Parts: sequence; structure tokens; C-alpha cells
Amino acid sequence: MSVIRRLFRSYPRPARRPEPVLPAPLPDECLLAVGDIHGRLDLLDRLLAFRKTHFPLSRLIVLGDMIDRGPHSAGVLDRLQSEDPANAVCILGNHEQMLLDALDDPARLALSWLRAGGLETAWSYGLTTMPRDAADAERFAADLRQAIGAGTVDWLRSLPLSWRSGNLVAVHAALDPALPPELQTAETMLWGRPAKGAMPRPDGLWVAHGHTIVDRAFCQQGRIALDTGAYATGRLSYALIDPGRPIPDRVMIGIVPDPA
Repeated sequence: MSVIRRLFRSYPRPARRPEPVLPAPLPDECLLAVGDIHGRLDLLDRLLAFRKTHFPLSRLIVLGDMIDRGPHSAGVLDRLQSEDPANAVCILGNHEQMLLDALDDPARLALSWLRAGGLETAWSYGLTTMPRDAADAERFAADLRQAIGAGTVDWLRSLPLSWRSGNLVAVHAALDPALPPELQTAETMLWGRPAKGAMPRPDGLWVAHGHTIVDRAFCQQGRIALDTGAYATGRLSYALIDPGRPIPDRVMIGIVPDPA
């Protein structure tokens, strides 16, 4: 046996240090987080009825992208604004931000928002004539602002980019795992960074988010991903996170049930 081989036999490699164990999600209260609604008022109403019957004390957390693509964005915004602010939190999504940007700078941004799903939102507010150029866009934005109403526009502008309870942060798209929540950029929270978002955070925080469509909602490695493309699939996913339950049952992932 060679000297090198004898040395390796005498001095085995040290055991690999175990990966740190991520603590379970532990919000300060029972939460019902829901993924991107995208104008599906029918699914939202079923979710609200389901919550009222089974989890009436849970705080509703809507993870953004309430509007666009689906047929009833106006109704979705009306319904969510009618929820008690003490028991519901709506997060700003990139589609809400695109709507606000289109209202603020229609000549540059109205057409791009319409192509990204805003057309269905405009229809839901009764607008049928779409802009063809910058001059049309200014007129269109004025009509849309009036149709939506100043109260709803102000409400959209007031929505937070993130919300935290215990070791859980709710955000629309993602958090950069290299930065604490208070140092996140709006671009990351609204649009995400898929490569970074796939990495576990080193601070033990869990991130509940939508934005990126997944085949099935999941809770693993510090992420609770809830966007299952409801506007196209008819599957609106939610997560019930109850700190009063033992760890195996603390997070329940589900799809809004069909009406009885």
C-alpha cells in the first residue's frame, strides 16, 4: 500500500456539517394566504365563503395580482375593499403597479399594460374603445380613472409591497435571500428574481408569494408558493397557516373547493 493511501486510511475526511434546520412557519396569528386572483371573482367569492364557514378568525392575505387577464377585475377590487381592514391584507402586485403606471404615464405605458392583461380589466370597467396612439392613451387613461374611481385608485396606491407576521413574510413575487426584508427593492418584490428566490434564506424567514405559476402550490425550503394560474386553470390555491397547530399540521395547502 502506498504512503498516500495509508495516510488517507489513517486520517479519514471529517464528516460533512449538517445543514441548519429551518424553523417551521410561525406567524403571530392564523393566516389564510391566497395566490394570484387575476380577475376571477367567482373563485374569490368561493374562497371568502369557505373562509367564513371554516376559518372565520383567520386573517386573509392576498398576495397581489388581483386584476388583469381574468374577466371580473372590477368586482374583485370592490369585493376586497369591502373586507374588514383589520382582518385582511392585500399586497401590491406587479399588475396593480402596471395599472397605476398606465394611469400616471399613459402615453408611454398604457398600451403595454393592456397587452399584459389590462385589456380585460378595462372591459370589466365598461371601457370598450382602446387607445391606438399616445393621444388616444391620454383620453383612455382619463376615462379609466373615472371608471375605477378615486377611492379605489388611492386604495391601490396605499397597498404594501410586503407584510410580516412572526417569521413569515408575505410578498407578491420574491425576496432576495441575501438581504433582510427592510432592504428589499420594489423591483424584486414586484417582479422577483427566480434564481435567487430558489435559494433558502439564512435568517430563518419563510416567504409566502405568488407571481410565478407552479403546477401545484407548495410549502418547502422557506417558500410557500401559491400562484397556480387561476385565471387560466380555474385553480386558486391557498395556504392556511395556523400557529396553534402542531408542526405537521401547521400549514395546510389547498385549492378553493367547488361549490357544493
